[in-house]
Amino acid sequence: MTRPRPAVLFDLGNVLFCDPWETLLLTPGAGLADRMGLDRTRVAAAARQLWRRYSIVEADEPAYWGELGRALGVVIDPALVAEAEEALLRPGPHAQPMLASAAAGSRAVGIVSNNTSFWYAKQADMLGLDRYVDPSLVFLSCRLGVSKGSAGRGLLELAAELADPARSLVVEDRTPNVERAAAVGFEAVRFCLRTSRGEPAPGLLERISA
Repeated sequence: MTRPRPAVLFDLGNVLFCDPWETLLLTPGAGLADRMGLDRTRVAAAARQLWRRYSIVEADEPAYWGELGRALGVVIDPALVAEAEEALLRPGPHAQPMLASAAAGSRAVGIVSNNTSFWYAKQADMLGLDRYVDPSLVFLSCRLGVSKGSAGRGLLELAAELADPARSLVVEDRTPNVERAAAVGFEAVRFCLRTSRGEPAPGLLERISA
């Protein structure tokens, strides 16, 4: 068995990258809900239900949009989705400094994310994760079948088997996940793209690069 090693583990959505489904569907004016004249609250509820299922299996993106459309009683045009992605899907402005700081430190770099297989691929490509991340330290709900919030042995517990919690840092936007990472034994810090104005908190880059 591989000996656990020190690492910096980043969440993706709302940490290194905009949250994909919320951004694509709910952005005022430019999101799919407004483009299609749909009620954002209704769209959010339907998408949240689908996320719970699609983020813990290897999934096909057209199937996702087809099922979401059926839940909303509409047909979602793939061309409209592509337009929204081109306009809205973006890494956070702080993402490259954070990844570069982590890669310059003494620890390996990994990802721990509740994510769909199709959005992870797009995020990884736009962030250039292959330049920074050790593939053995990529912990995704869609690959492992559990989320950070799963009862018992969830995503963070699985991460702790390969990344030594006592010597590793988790960077995460959601407070419950920060608390769970800490309970597993990780050093955990909250960073939220939506509330950070694009800048890491004072001292965060130093903690990442340790």
